[in-house]
Amino acid sequence: MKPYYQKKFTTGDFAKLLDVKKDTLLYYDKIDLFKPAGTRSNGYRYYTFEQFDQFMAIHSLRQGQLPIKELKTYFEAPTIQSLQQLALKQSEQVALELKKLQDIQFFLRRVVELTNELQGISFGEVQLKHLPEESVVLSEEKLDWSMSIEELYQHSSLFLKELGVKSTAAHGVVYEREQLLQAEGSLHHLFCHLDIIGAKKRASGLYAVIYFKGLFDFIDDKYQQLLDSLAAQNLEMDGDVYEEYLLHSIASLEEEEFVTKISVKVKQIVST
Repeated sequence: MKPYYQKKFTTGDFAKLLDVKKDTLLYYDKIDLFKPAGTRSNGYRYYTFEQFDQFMAIHSLRQGQLPIKELKTYFEAPTIQSLQQLALKQSEQVALELKKLQDIQFFLRRVVELTNELQGISFGEVQLKHLPEESVVLSEEKLDWSMSIEELYQHSSLFLKELGVKSTAAHGVVYEREQLLQAEGSLHHLFCHLDIIGAKKRASGLYAVIYFKGLFDFIDDKYQQLLDSLAAQNLEMDGDVYEEYLLHSIASLEEEEFVTKISVKVKQIVST
């Protein structure tokens, strides 16, 4: 019996060996990118095992979007030096593609997280939840709500862009506890939940959370509702207040359907 590497494979058998579709081999043959090793006496073309490595190299490079013309040029006269240059160039391209895929994965994972979170919640009701520790990044400068919508959006977009994340990341604004209690809530930091160097830790513990659906014109009422609810339960704020924007325009075209999450760590008021 001839050694396996000397075996002649039909187009179908060679496609199975390579774990590709038969049409891929036929297409590569048609465009003169990868040809069969020869033709049998009955007119059927065949491939050999010696072609395995060459095909896998061609197919991998094609998967990396290397132009067919460049592939043909290289395989007409392959050398170690040109192979190295080709590999380095494609490695850089693959790194860019991986970053794109990671961004897509981040977006999809975040959408799943948010849609799961929004299942079965009661809008407009203050709820007490035990939340885990989270990493958050704050903007260096404070912004003022008196700024125009265009200016606020520009600052928010730039902040997220500098962090390298998309708008579906958990982000919003954070108000300092004392500022909010003194009814001076116009100044705020932007924030984003992100575990990177320089991030601060938002402590775990008991949080008061309220989900608000509607126009921002009416969100102040929810802050007052939050404060009233805490007072009624003998609780007080034990940290800064986070106003987080959930999905918004990618989930609805109507601003009345936009969902905002307000949360703050709380503690029991100790009588003196």
